[in-house]
Amino acid sequence: MEIPAKIVYIDPDVHARPPCKRRLERVLPHVKCGDVRDLGPGDMQRVLDIGKRRHGKDDFGDDAALVFTTFDKSRLSWFYHWRDEAGAHGGHCQPALELNIVDGCMFRCAYCGFGRYIVFYLDIERMIGGLDGVFMQHPEQRLYKFSNMTDLPPFEPDLDLVRPMVERFAAESDRYLMLFTKSDNVGFLSGIKHRGRTIISWSITCDTASRLADKRAATMEQRISAMEKMQQAGYPVRARLSPIIPLANWRDEYTELFEKLFARVKPDLVTLELLGWMTVDDLLAIFPSSLLDAEALRQAQAAREELAGVRWGPFTQRTHDEIYSFCIDAVRRLSPQTPVSVCHGTAATWKALGGKMRMTPEHYICNCGPLSAPGATLYEEWNRPGAPK
Repeated sequence: MEIPAKIVYIDPDVHARPPCKRRLERVLPHVKCGDVRDLGPGDMQRVLDIGKRRHGKDDFGDDAALVFTTFDKSRLSWFYHWRDEAGAHGGHCQPALELNIVDGCMFRCAYCGFGRYIVFYLDIERMIGGLDGVFMQHPEQRLYKFSNMTDLPPFEPDLDLVRPMVERFAAESDRYLMLFTKSDNVGFLSGIKHRGRTIISWSITCDTASRLADKRAATMEQRISAMEKMQQAGYPVRARLSPIIPLANWRDEYTELFEKLFARVKPDLVTLELLGWMTVDDLLAIFPSSLLDAEALRQAQAAREELAGVRWGPFTQRTHDEIYSFCIDAVRRLSPQTPVSVCHGTAATWKALGGKMRMTPEHYICNCGPLSAPGATLYEEWNRPGAPK
C-alpha cells in the first residue's frame, strides 16, 4: 500500500546497519511525501507526543508523521511489552508478554486513533536476539502476539519484519507467534517455512462495518478469502470479532458473517468483543445514530451517567450479553467444534454466558491469551478427537 505522510524522518543510524538500510530502501519508494529529513534531537519525542484522536471524529487521512529508525534501548518495555488490561478495562483479560516492532497503523478505522504517526523500528534482528531471554523469563507462555501497536502485513514483504520472526518461531517446539491483522495482503506468507508455529488472527467484523468503519482495511469478504488462503498454506487461523458494532440490522449482518466464515474456514477459535473504550458522546461523534441499533443506543444514552468512566462502555451489560449470546449460538449452530469466548468479558457476562461458552473466567482460551495455543491443556481439550461439543 502507498503510505501517505506529511513528514518523514530518517535516523542516520539506519544507514550504518545494512539490514535496516535495505528495509528503508525497499519501503521508501512507497512513501508519498515531499518532506524527508534526518531525525534530529527532540524529533522522536515530538512525533510520539502526537495525539491519537479517533479518526471518525475528523477527516484525518494523509498527514501522518513517519520515522525510520533502528532500536531504542529506552523502549525495551515497549518492544517486549507486558500486557495486563483487566484493571483498566474492568473485564477479565489474561496478562501476557507481547512483541511490538512498529508503532502506528496504515488503516483509518473510525473508532481508532492509531496512524497519526508511524515509527518503523527496522532492526528486527536485534529484537529476535532478545527472545531467548524473554522465553527464559516466561517459560509457561505459549503464544506471543505480534503486534498490538500496528497491522504489519500491509507493509510486507518490503519491510521484511514478519518473515524473520515467523522463521524464528518455526524453530520452537512449544511456542507460537500470533500475527494480528485485518489485511488481505498475506500472499507473502505462503512461501515462508513456518512449521505451523505462526497463528494468524483476523480482526473481522460484518460487511457494513468493514466498509464504513474500517477504512483502508480489507472488507469482510476479503478477510475471509485471506483466511482461507492462509489455512490452505498450513497456518492455523482464528477470528476475533472486534469490534462488534451493534448496527441497526446487526443480527442479519453477523449471521451472514458467520455463515460465510464457516463455509470456507475452520478457525481454531472465535472471540467476541463489543465496541467499547469510549463514551456515548464519542460513539455519536463517530457514527450517525441511524446506523446503530435503536434499542442498544437508547440503553446507552439512558446509562450515560451510570457508565461514565467505565472503560467497557458505552453499551450496557444487557446489550453486551444479548449480542454475545446471539453470536455464541450462531457459532454452536454452524461449527459446534469451534471454541468461542469473550474478550474483556465482565464478571456479569461470564456469569450469564460462561455455561454457553463451556469455559470459566478462571480457565478459558482467548485470542491472545498466553496459553491459547496448541499444547495448552484447555486448547487440547477442545481439539482432541471425540471431545464433547
